[in-house]
Amino acid sequence: MQNKLNRSRVKSGPDCEKIELADSCGVRLIYCQDCQVVELEIGAVCVRLCPDVIQRMANVMMKASLELEHLAAVSNKLPTQARPQMIH
Repeated sequence: MQNKLNRSRVKSGPDCEKIELADSCGVRLIYCQDCQVVELEIGAVCVRLCPDVIQRMANVMMKASLELEHLAAVSNKLPTQARPQMIH
């Protein structure tokens, strides 16, 4: 694990050393030890977060994912005309 962290360290400024925590499908998490900030990159959008927010976000995303799975399962079991119509 130590070798992976060493390979993924990126210098972004004279005093900042960033560690890539995760990178998959256009989503990347980078941690700056000096600033104590986690950067969440989704495509061209970057959000700077406190490290303690990451676990809460992961929990919310998992909850949303489970809810979507439940909605899909319920939707597939209902007859076509009885399916809930969602408009946004």
